[in-house]
Amino acid sequence: MLPLTLRHEDGAYVLQRVVDGDCSAVVGVSNTGKSHLLRSLADRDVQRRHHAEHFAGHVFVYVDFNLMLEATEQGFYELILRSLVEELGTQDPEASFMDRLRSSYQTLVAPPSAFQISLSFSEGLMAVCQGTTRSLVLLFDEFDEPFEQLEGRVFLNLRALKDKYRRRVGFVTATNRRLSSIRRGRDVDEFVELFEPFTRFLGPLPKPDVDEVIDWVATQEGYTFDDEDKAFLYHHADGHLGLLLAVCRALGEVTGEPVRDPGQDWLIHRQVREQLDRDLNVQGECRKLWDDLTESQRDALMGVVGSEKDIDSRAIESMRNKGVIRQGEELLFSPVFEGFVRRQRLTRRRRYEGVQVDVEGGKVWVDGEEIPTLTELEYRLLLLLYGQLEKICDKYQIVEAVWGEEYIDQVDDARIDKLLSRLRAKVEPDPRNPRYIVTVRGRGYKLVKP
Repeated sequence: MLPLTLRHEDGAYVLQRVVDGDCSAVVGVSNTGKSHLLRSLADRDVQRRHHAEHFAGHVFVYVDFNLMLEATEQGFYELILRSLVEELGTQDPEASFMDRLRSSYQTLVAPPSAFQISLSFSEGLMAVCQGTTRSLVLLFDEFDEPFEQLEGRVFLNLRALKDKYRRRVGFVTATNRRLSSIRRGRDVDEFVELFEPFTRFLGPLPKPDVDEVIDWVATQEGYTFDDEDKAFLYHHADGHLGLLLAVCRALGEVTGEPVRDPGQDWLIHRQVREQLDRDLNVQGECRKLWDDLTESQRDALMGVVGSEKDIDSRAIESMRNKGVIRQGEELLFSPVFEGFVRRQRLTRRRRYEGVQVDVEGGKVWVDGEEIPTLTELEYRLLLLLYGQLEKICDKYQIVEAVWGEEYIDQVDDARIDKLLSRLRAKVEPDPRNPRYIVTVRGRGYKLVKP
């Protein structure tokens, strides 16, 4: 398990909210350490470093929603009560309230009616609150999907329980986006307002934490990292926990003896740097990070790496808060992730390369840009070529599709060539060197893919 000493300040913030009786939300990009932080909050050693006397009257229960059996109200409540039974059962298995808690759980698993689902959940929490003098703190990890998918009454029920028990019940959530960005509406707004004033964005790990992770990996795996290695790791992973672990292992597999000269370091780092764009673990971390971003954030990142203008400033600021973009400059936190974003940008550009026609709307795009309106004859010619993509169209097909069958003997090659020239002037980036509408000497014309 990773060192429990990571993210001391973030842990202190959340624990202070617990002491104050407030709910709080932890927000960060994928694999930035949200789960590790929530797990560590329930650890007595961690609490001791944050003045354990404040938390003697609290019981922390970690709930991992990756373990939810099904995305339903019953599945949601079942996981919470199951986590309560497992955690409290290890702490005080003979406590009198445990029988009530276990009975509520069994009723929830096999309810006699749908009405009993939420009722048995509430009764389970009531058993805990009435049976112990300690306050219950539920640590909701991987909360994005349940919050986005479940019916609003689930969260109205959680809000009602908080209002009823006040300081006796608290919630801490961990999500990739702030709750108000995931979902809004009358059925969830009262739940969301519990967390909005107390939302903590997780940025990159501070440098002492990065050093601790590097040393931990070296100890666990038997690697040797010198100062030059650490500089390499700072540069390529910064303080993103998941990427740091992946790059540590990629470098550790290549490092040699504990003492190396600068020339050996340079050769090792060049070799590893070339491998990072192909390393499955490293690229997997980049993919998780990318998938967790919104479409506007992805567009903004591609704009940054492409030095574009008019980039969404709000998307940039949100990614600064999460450590994806460095504070004070428009620079991605890691050259490895920047390379991944550049490849995504190139893939997107290729997706829009070539000629695309909205047959119903009559609009035409070339390389993602809408072109000037075509004349009726130009549009008919393009439709013919578009419908026969990568196939040759001879002059008889062109005359029949553009002018009509009755004009077969009246339209000569020169007239067809002039129409092709006008169409190329609007479609081709360089009409003198056509890329898309090509001439097949002696046979006709065809529209080709890029």
